[in-house]
Amino acid sequence: MKCLSISGKLIALNLFGKRYCKKIIRKRDLKRYKLYTTPAIAVDGIVVKDNKILLIKRKNDPFKGYYALPGGFVECGETVENAIIREVREETGLEVEVKRLFGVYSSPNRDPRGHVISIVFILEIVGGKLKAGDDAKDVKFFELNNLPKLAFDHNNILEDFLSHKFL
Repeated sequence: MKCLSISGKLIALNLFGKRYCKKIIRKRDLKRYKLYTTPAIAVDGIVVKDNKILLIKRKNDPFKGYYALPGGFVECGETVENAIIREVREETGLEVEVKRLFGVYSSPNRDPRGHVISIVFILEIVGGKLKAGDDAKDVKFFELNNLPKLAFDHNNILEDFLSHKFL
């Protein structure tokens, strides 16, 4: 099987018919099939309007029922910029454009599903109508000084954002 840009996790899914798990696939099997364990890549967006931040309420696990920054996984063949624009549109109904890259969050423990690196962008609303969609149960703007407890490491991301005084 030849694969140029698909991560070892996806190849392992195809070869073994199961989701990748270190307990299922031994290191020697990874070496035998020339597979590599690599982190997944996600994107998150910071959208501020009238000193309020846009958050979605998660519909699914992990962190079901918690609020989070809008975002999700980058699909194969997609740029991170296009991924965050797509994810925000799917989850919030809003059209956004990337203003700037804010940061990269890479702690191996930031997501309980495994090592996920998140690339965080500051976004600007350019259209659309606010409505929850895709994996969002609810979507709304919160006062920056009255944020709920957030999923993943999103509290840390917003603390960094506020300390940089991007408002």
